[in-house]
Amino acid sequence: MGGLSVRYDDWGVRSQQWSGLHSVSTSVCGVPVHYVRAGPAATAPPDAPAHLLVPSMTGSASMWLDLVPSLRRLGPVISVDLPGTIVGHTGNPYRHGPRADLDARFVAAFARQLRLESPAVLHGWSTGGLVAALAATMMPEKTRGVVLAAPALPWRRTSPVEALGWQTQGRLLVAAGPPTTRLVLRLAGRRILAAKRTAIEDAVSVAGAQTDLLGGDPSRVSRAQVDLWLEGLAAAREHPERPAGTATAFASIVEAMFITQRRTNEALDSVRAPVLVLWGNNDHLVDPTSLVQHARRPGWTPRPVDDVGHLLSVEAPDLYTQVVGQWLADSLELPGPPT
Repeated sequence: MGGLSVRYDDWGVRSQQWSGLHSVSTSVCGVPVHYVRAGPAATAPPDAPAHLLVPSMTGSASMWLDLVPSLRRLGPVISVDLPGTIVGHTGNPYRHGPRADLDARFVAAFARQLRLESPAVLHGWSTGGLVAALAATMMPEKTRGVVLAAPALPWRRTSPVEALGWQTQGRLLVAAGPPTTRLVLRLAGRRILAAKRTAIEDAVSVAGAQTDLLGGDPSRVSRAQVDLWLEGLAAAREHPERPAGTATAFASIVEAMFITQRRTNEALDSVRAPVLVLWGNNDHLVDPTSLVQHARRPGWTPRPVDDVGHLLSVEAPDLYTQVVGQWLADSLELPGPPT
């Protein structure tokens, strides 16, 4: 979701609530990169750290613009397009498609390119949560804290039989899945994107409606943000080669969550910055028990949020900012947003 062909010098021309948000271009290791940047609100604490937003691995910088105006109360905000996504502007340096570890290296390189004056707070949403956590291990000197919103982290295994199944059949599925899935997406990508667009439009028209494709309630999201998602999906239909890359991204997430859990957990154990784990109680795409177990690590804080789903950062951006601000005050002794 986002805007394949949409970027603005000032996003206020698109929606007044996005005034002061600017599309910026740079280059990381020779790859053109697009990101959205917003300065701190006038009421933000002095010398507040920047907040670097990492979207889901199939999303873009604009997929959660609705969060930026609120989050600016905590400091400057930067939202980056990951490489090779369906609807982003950043170039694709990957030969076989994006992987979580490769995207994490990109985020670390991007953060170095920004030359921020002080370490940033990383925010990762959904599959971008794993990317942000891995990036934090690669840039400890540039990471003040990590916020994982509805993150894709390893799920708990319920039995030895399940573990064996993932190590055998799961490995075969991950190995064989991407080539087959890429072929299917190349052939049927337009119809799949059209179906997703229809599901969003239907859900927006019914308050309280949940959609399995998003795991949240689009009717609670601003119309400007929803329109941006829909336009991005429509534009992506004209680039059938782009959805094919999501097969590799999905396979890498499945592998990290279910097959190479030990390696993934060892990486998560090495995150040295404080971590906030956020999820909505109405989110059926995450396993709350697993997230609570992850948050038992020293310096990790679990925070379920009532009455929101997988879209919590745009369903309830003010609440998201309030929770993050309180955590910054408690864990990092940074001033929170003004009340």
